[in-house]
Amino acid sequence: MRVVAFLVFALLASVVNASSSCEAELNGDGICDPYGVRPLEDDGTISRITIDIGGGNKSVSGVFELGDGGLSVGYLPGEFSLLLDFYTRNTDLTQYSFKWNSARKDWVLYKKSTWAEPSRNEKYTLGGEKVPVEALFPQKFNVQRVACCTLFSQFPENGPDFSYLSNEDQLAEIRKDFKYILGKLPQGEKGELFYGLDDSGNKVRRSIPQELVYELTLIISNDNVGPLNDYAYYLYRSKNNVLAALLLRGIHKKFPERVVATLNLADAYWDIGMKSDACPLYKEYIEKMTMNGKGERIPQAAKSRENCN
Repeated sequence: MRVVAFLVFALLASVVNASSSCEAELNGDGICDPYGVRPLEDDGTISRITIDIGGGNKSVSGVFELGDGGLSVGYLPGEFSLLLDFYTRNTDLTQYSFKWNSARKDWVLYKKSTWAEPSRNEKYTLGGEKVPVEALFPQKFNVQRVACCTLFSQFPENGPDFSYLSNEDQLAEIRKDFKYILGKLPQGEKGELFYGLDDSGNKVRRSIPQELVYELTLIISNDNVGPLNDYAYYLYRSKNNVLAALLLRGIHKKFPERVVATLNLADAYWDIGMKSDACPLYKEYIEKMTMNGKGERIPQAAKSRENCN
């Protein structure tokens, strides 16, 4: 009995260890897809990433120049991204985004993104210099949607050649991604778009892709400005103030007459510390509300901030 009990205990332990070692679900089927990263050089800049596709016996691998970068589970189902040649001191970032293709049983490269994060500059991170507020914003975006189909497993050290979609087709793909967001918006600021669960079942804030928020600024139109404003507001409510402001800037620029978006942008600026930018927006908001005969609905906080008090 003692031997049987030990075997049962060992089996249970192995099951627990297997489930707890699951880091990522990468193809949207709900089954874990274990992966490993193995440096191919002594300096560790070139690495082979191998993904074991859950629920089967197939694995795929690709070779990438990661530096200190790595794999991150995607914001949308069936996706993941890789930061390439990444070091914490670098202000310029490059990212590949991959999406699961069930017909090919592999992930396909669908987006290449570059942008700058001035706040990473060593004079702020190491030198102790205060980060200017504007440097908190990601800048210099260059986001390109990639034409199908370059597979994850086709990446050797130098990478395969690939081409990009036309501007019109890129915008169409961004709108498709926004449809997923649109379907989750009714869950509100505490929903799946903004919070996930950790291993203990506790709610944790999700990482919002900066390049996706930038892409959303490219599709602002009469048809979707309302839901985009709602998404930006929920970003703000979930403490993603900089990304909220990034999207709200685009909305306010294209639709300056939208009163609620003006207030939301002012609030985001205020919480970031951009009071000199927020106060004129509060004044603009108050003037519009008063002109529309809705002065009694103006929040007291907006009134008190109109003159940067």
